[in-house]
Amino acid sequence: MAKIRPVSGPIDGLSAVVPASVGHPHESDAAYVDESAFSLDFAAIWAAAYRSRYWIIGIFFACLLAGVMITILSTPVYRAESTVQIDQEAAKILGTEDADSSAAIQDSDRFLKTQLDVIRSRSLAQTVAEDLQLFNNSQFLEKMGVDPDAAASDVRSAADAQRELVLSTLDDNVGVSLPIDSRIATIAFDSPDPALAARVANSFAQNYIRNNLQRKFDTSSYAREFLKQQLDEAAIQLAESERQALEYARRTRIIDASNAASENASGGGPKSLVAATLVNLNQDYADALARRIDAQKKWEVAKSQNVMTLPEVLNNLAIQNLLQQKATVKAAYEQELQRRKEDFPTVRQAKAQLDELNDQIEVIAAGIRQTIRGQYETALSQENAIQAQMSELKNDTLNEQSEAVQLGILQRKTSNDRQLYDLLLRRYNELNAEAGVQANNVSIVDRAMTPSNPIKPSIPLNIALSVLAGIILAGLFVFGREQLFNIIRTPDDVTRKLGLPSLGAIPKMQDESQIEVEILDPKTQVSETFSSLRSSLMLVSSHGLPRSLMFTSSRQGEGKSSCCFATAIALSRIGKRVLVVDLDLRRPVQHRLFGVKNGVGMTDLLTHNKSLEEVVQPTSHERVSFIPSGGIPPNPAELLASPDSPAVIDQLTSAYDVVLIDSPPTLGLADAIEISNLAEGCVFVVEAGKNQSSNTRASIHRLLSGGANVVGVLLSKFDLKDAGYNYEYAYQYTYKYE
Repeated sequence: MAKIRPVSGPIDGLSAVVPASVGHPHESDAAYVDESAFSLDFAAIWAAAYRSRYWIIGIFFACLLAGVMITILSTPVYRAESTVQIDQEAAKILGTEDADSSAAIQDSDRFLKTQLDVIRSRSLAQTVAEDLQLFNNSQFLEKMGVDPDAAASDVRSAADAQRELVLSTLDDNVGVSLPIDSRIATIAFDSPDPALAARVANSFAQNYIRNNLQRKFDTSSYAREFLKQQLDEAAIQLAESERQALEYARRTRIIDASNAASENASGGGPKSLVAATLVNLNQDYADALARRIDAQKKWEVAKSQNVMTLPEVLNNLAIQNLLQQKATVKAAYEQELQRRKEDFPTVRQAKAQLDELNDQIEVIAAGIRQTIRGQYETALSQENAIQAQMSELKNDTLNEQSEAVQLGILQRKTSNDRQLYDLLLRRYNELNAEAGVQANNVSIVDRAMTPSNPIKPSIPLNIALSVLAGIILAGLFVFGREQLFNIIRTPDDVTRKLGLPSLGAIPKMQDESQIEVEILDPKTQVSETFSSLRSSLMLVSSHGLPRSLMFTSSRQGEGKSSCCFATAIALSRIGKRVLVVDLDLRRPVQHRLFGVKNGVGMTDLLTHNKSLEEVVQPTSHERVSFIPSGGIPPNPAELLASPDSPAVIDQLTSAYDVVLIDSPPTLGLADAIEISNLAEGCVFVVEAGKNQSSNTRASIHRLLSGGANVVGVLLSKFDLKDAGYNYEYAYQYTYKYE
């Protein structure tokens, strides 16, 4: 059997795509992906709405009527509104909150929301009910349209039940709103009685202000009592702290010397006499250490160098005088040596005088060196003495510091207690001064007036809601109806829902028996449609028109026999020798369309009772022959499945250009499955607007499972108006006589 190749061509104003091989749907589903399925098809939406137009109109007017009836039957409800101004006020319990104004600003939204919750609170509703005496007033519930008997309960008493009913009624009908960036809150109350609505709204505003003042007074009284108690406790604690600090200082004999420190000292003076003495002695030790180091350096230099090179020796006046005399005597001595010998008395005298001067100089220099050593030893002795005294004072200071730690703790505790006492005393005096002066941060801006116009029911709003509900319900109905039935209506549905190419759409005729008249007139839309179908069938295989084609459908009455008949006539017009075979061995129809008797036919040919020449009948149409079904056999499926059936079909295809087989429906019968194995191609006929896609897919699946080669789907009895489309959906070029 030849393969079917993909082609495209105009089919009844549409384009059809035929698959190269139609064996199993999953093998070629990708070839039939309809891009329009992923976009919003307004034409399809309009068509679905048009098909359900009577339902839509009914739903729309039902919703509109319901809205009108609800509006007429509803009890008018009036709303009274009073406005109050709410200013933020920070609580002053300890008097330190005003220091951080940014925190108060950031907390303003929370404060305002809290005030709105206070207005909606149960306690305020209870206050309003007591103020207006609503608990024992049954007329209030009657005016509010509430049944007093609804409060009956087996658990609570009648009074408690009615009390809860009144509170719940107030809570259900009161409303509070606060615009953004505003401190003007609106308190609204809804009631069928306009005067009652105004009274309750004003009562809510007045009692809210009254409760606000009462809360402030209660808070101030509590604060004074609390601060008085805390102040007494702080005074006792301060006295005890001072007593403990004093007794400990007296017992440890720690004398505080910080008060004697200089006022200019940044850190204050030492805290005790021992510490003060140690501080002063530490300065003396630093000075002694510096003197000892200086004296030590001088002595080390004097000890290691020639005494006559020391600065102290050279700067000594006595040494300078002796050195000057020595220079004079030495000069005279040298002059004498030049004129006289060493043993000359004047020379010896000069020599003795020079030696005496040298001895004096050495004695004085040695004395200076000894003085430097004495200075060093004195400085060292002073340093050692101060260091020993410091070591003793350090031990005393360390012992004193261990005792002073506890004293410091007691002193700090005393200081903290004194500060707390001063703070509480100052705040207590402020509260006493402010007692009786209540600054209210809430005030009434506008009192509620008796409303003249009801807010409910709103005729425009109800009508708009009714229209909206009608549109939504109608849309849901159309969507559910389309999804529930999922009927194949258009050629687009064939491609999208069945995954097979559409071979065209046969227009619906007023009289199906006039199919022959319509097909013979080349100017009719039916004739043009089958001409397009003929062109497409000429391109479905590699050798052009398939040698054998079967026409079948899901169920009876979908027009498969008429389509087979009209296709035969359309093919004969282009010179094709066509043989129409009626293999519907259960309910044959083709003999009526051709106007011949159903005598001998395919039953006789398949059982070899007659030859081909004996069963073929000529028709009134040129180049069109016909083989009727013949007698109805008791077992059509077994007869079609006999081994001789393929040979018979091959014999027919060899004698004619194309053999068109009228097959029985697929659902519930096995005949079409057997015939699909005999034909080279299969045209599946679907009646528009009657078949659900699930049933059609099941029928096609049976054919494909049996080995059928489905070349496409032909939509029959297609009516654009019933489908909800206009003439532009499948534009037709028609003839017009001038």
